[in-house]
Amino acid sequence: MTNKPKIAIIRGKFLNRYEMQFFEPLIEDFDITAFGSLTPYHDRFVFPVVKLPSPMDIPDFPYKMPVLNRLCIDAHYLWGLEEKLKGFDLVHSAETYFHYTQQALTAKRKGYVKKVIATVLENIPFNNEGIWGRKAFKERARNELDHIIALTNKTKEALLAEGADVKKITVISHYVDTKRFHPVQKRDSKNLTVLFVGRLEEEKGVLDVVQVARLFPDVRFLFVGDGSLKNRVLEHRMVSYDEMPAVYREADIFVAPSKPRVTWEEQYNTALLEAQASGLPIVTTSSGGIPENVGDAAMIVPPGDVRAIAESLKRFILNASLRRQYGIKARARAERVHDITIGSRKLKDLYLSLLP
Repeated sequence: MTNKPKIAIIRGKFLNRYEMQFFEPLIEDFDITAFGSLTPYHDRFVFPVVKLPSPMDIPDFPYKMPVLNRLCIDAHYLWGLEEKLKGFDLVHSAETYFHYTQQALTAKRKGYVKKVIATVLENIPFNNEGIWGRKAFKERARNELDHIIALTNKTKEALLAEGADVKKITVISHYVDTKRFHPVQKRDSKNLTVLFVGRLEEEKGVLDVVQVARLFPDVRFLFVGDGSLKNRVLEHRMVSYDEMPAVYREADIFVAPSKPRVTWEEQYNTALLEAQASGLPIVTTSSGGIPENVGDAAMIVPPGDVRAIAESLKRFILNASLRRQYGIKARARAERVHDITIGSRKLKDLYLSLLP
């Protein structure tokens, strides 16, 4: 029996079940270990997890992230990580400016690991460079990473604008388990539910949905997630990831009206993947990477255009046939473009291309 290549997946505080499911099918070919902080979002997968202390574990306090990022350049630091990486063949980190990406590159310099790659979601060129040290972090990562996975073509364009080598970039998006998230038969009922899933914050368009909901008093608007605006929405629920497929099965229409800010645009929106797999008709916006996510399987409106959001939702609310048409397109796109087996295969091929 031959030894499998050893792969380290570093995500710190952001270690989560949603992303780790992309890697779980790879355990037949690779010996995978995930690295998280002491308090990651999730910590139980089919491969082991090593937890290390991080500034991200500090309990919340006012202006926590601005303070920590200015003290640490970036708060995504894991104490003792370099030593723990000894003997790994490939390290898969995230973002060029995250501190643990720098730690992985230092481990490579010391000869502890052979190759280091990173998945980049950031899609705004030269973003996150206002904090002292971040620009140097990003430049070092672009130069020393063996490869960069760009979440979208928009991310790839941002990396190229910053000076990354095009030969080192591969676009691999996020994916969804189309067996867990799947459609159910919908009755042509007048009692419809419009679903929003995500952070309940202004940039996600939450207040736009609240404003639109007033126009449709006979339609149920369900908000699932957490955030500072949770007390402003009509019906709010927080559920575990295990419960999410059932949440989508409650819905008839999905809405994701994200809108850009100076330092943020929607990077992909994983809820849109789940909504597509669940066969829901979708109303969303052209913010960031969303058009690459949904293709022609959604009604896309300009960000912040409340009237356009309302008009698109009205078309779905009044037309069951149109809902079915878009639901079928959404499910077909999920199976053809976003299925988790497609993403896992791309990751496997990339890993093998980088390993000796």
